[in-house]
Amino acid sequence: MPQIKSNHKEIIRTLKDGNFYIECPCCSEEIQLRKVELFDNDHFTNDAIEIYQSQLESVRTIKENLKKIKLIGTTKSETGALSTNMGSILERIAPLLNSFRFNHNDCRSLFDPIDYVIFDGLSDTGSVKKIFFVDIKTGNARLSSRQREIKNLILSNKVTFKKIV
Repeated sequence: MPQIKSNHKEIIRTLKDGNFYIECPCCSEEIQLRKVELFDNDHFTNDAIEIYQSQLESVRTIKENLKKIKLIGTTKSETGALSTNMGSILERIAPLLNSFRFNHNDCRSLFDPIDYVIFDGLSDTGSVKKIFFVDIKTGNARLSSRQREIKNLILSNKVTFKKIV
């Protein structure tokens, strides 16, 4: 069988001169190849160059936007970590602040799952008037699911005292 030798220019010319159609992958419309601008990688048409440059600019814009988003994400992560660390520090020193409503000597720290168990009145009178379970939050922080569970158990009177001998 003889080897047929053709180059890309011949192929493009054959496609343009023939009665060939293609189907648009988006809308399924049939398009006659002689009505479109065909080109190869070595010989772009002016329209193809404009489309290429437009697409290249779009890619550059998307890359710049992604860099900005990544920077914002990094900043938010750093801010979130800083807030968490500051909250952790504040919950440990809270009993020493003037605005803390309990006597710091009545506080017993747990920090996990809640911050303090407070035996109100213990240090002043030697008698506990009330016991408080306290968790300190800063900003918009909310109780964790475990903390909500503990709160609900307390509100449901499901807290008991056990003496183990």
